[in-house]
Amino acid sequence: MKSITVNILENKTNYNIFIGSDFIGDKLAKYEKDGAYFIIDSKVASLYKNIIPKERVFLFQAAEKNKTFLSLEKMLDFLRQHNALRDSTLVSVGGGITGDVAAFAASVYMRGIKLIQVPTTLLAMVDSSVGGKTAVNFKGIKNNIGSFYQPGMVLIDSNFLDSLTDKEYLNGLVESIKIAAIRDKEFFEYINANKSSILKRSKAIMEYIIAESCRLKAEIVEQDEKEAGIRKLLNFGHTAAHGIESDSNYKIHHGFAVALGMIYESKYALQNGYTDKETYEAVYGLLKSLKYPTHYEPKDIDKMLEAVSKDKKAGKNGISVAFSGKNMQGIIINDIKPKELIDLFL
Repeated sequence: MKSITVNILENKTNYNIFIGSDFIGDKLAKYEKDGAYFIIDSKVASLYKNIIPKERVFLFQAAEKNKTFLSLEKMLDFLRQHNALRDSTLVSVGGGITGDVAAFAASVYMRGIKLIQVPTTLLAMVDSSVGGKTAVNFKGIKNNIGSFYQPGMVLIDSNFLDSLTDKEYLNGLVESIKIAAIRDKEFFEYINANKSSILKRSKAIMEYIIAESCRLKAEIVEQDEKEAGIRKLLNFGHTAAHGIESDSNYKIHHGFAVALGMIYESKYALQNGYTDKETYEAVYGLLKSLKYPTHYEPKDIDKMLEAVSKDKKAGKNGISVAFSGKNMQGIIINDIKPKELIDLFL
């Protein structure tokens, strides 16, 4: 089993990420015996009945339409009705949506109870379970209400990958490609060289990719927990993606929207001298070879513009956008006019 320690410099806390296979059943049984509370994706509960706890369980139908204050309120009421206390532990079992809302609940219930993240999708394993972001969607804008709240532990069991559809699998892989493109050219090349094994879901290859993705993200989060500086690099592809998701009424999966966002943002970077042709072609080529979409036709360009303009990275002078810069060194450019980015889709 691999282990990565995340040391948050700002508040002097730390936690471990454990990555292995076929161990999560024993862990969940122990937490159930110890009196923990569980928020579990209902789909995961139906697929893994043999390991899912039976007591103090809130089943959550994970979907963007349910990533709301109403769902948060239901989770908090579940904790209240089952007499959760300040020293209680909440275990989130599911993908990114489940983890984001459950973590928000943990962050505000009695002003904070212990949280353990058990990500079951590749996206959650390599990205959303690490770093402490919590959120719900509000008034049609994605993740615009939330908090920063670090988990006490992250437990990643690669066996969960077996039950993912191809679309769900690729939905998460793009986050590994993203962090490689802004942080580690050698890792990017490793992904490119091992595409066949990745698509075959090789456990050894995937556990390495998960561990490297978590390590790279941890390095950034340790320096900048609350996204005041370097952590903004992790938004590469996401600014345009939020516009795409909004325009498609969230019918396009997050990872596929991020892949499109990476391509369009890289095109903008190339046109404006923030990256080089080699980096642009490498990002475009890898995404295309893995069958991600490379072109998007907007349904409502004004809706896209509104979503990007109201993005969390927006300021009074424009938006901050992260790019894969020259030689895959991530850069952040401030005060970009949202319309300049959206015009790329026309």
